[in-house]
Amino acid sequence: MAKKEPLVNTSEFDIGDYVEAPAFANFEHSFKGIIEKIYEHALLVMITEHDPADDATVVEYNRRAITRMSETKILVKTENPAPRELPEEETTDEKPEETN
Repeated sequence: MAKKEPLVNTSEFDIGDYVEAPAFANFEHSFKGIIEKIYEHALLVMITEHDPADDATVVEYNRRAITRMSETKILVKTENPAPRELPEEETTDEKPEETN
């Protein structure tokens, strides 16, 4: 099954944003990190700050976690966000050819 990724990023999140996500699964505490990838309703976050009690879980998850957008808070917006693609309907500046 292919990964489902949004065609266009319409969320408030950008790759590089510093975020805080709540505890889930084996995590006992919330953690902070940087967004690496944006999915339709979720984010891949590289964990940069966490509670020492969650050390084993962070190592087990290879310092990355997928979090829900609805539960993730932006702490610092990136100063250099990746450009957002516009839907093809809005990017076509071509005018129909006129026939005489």
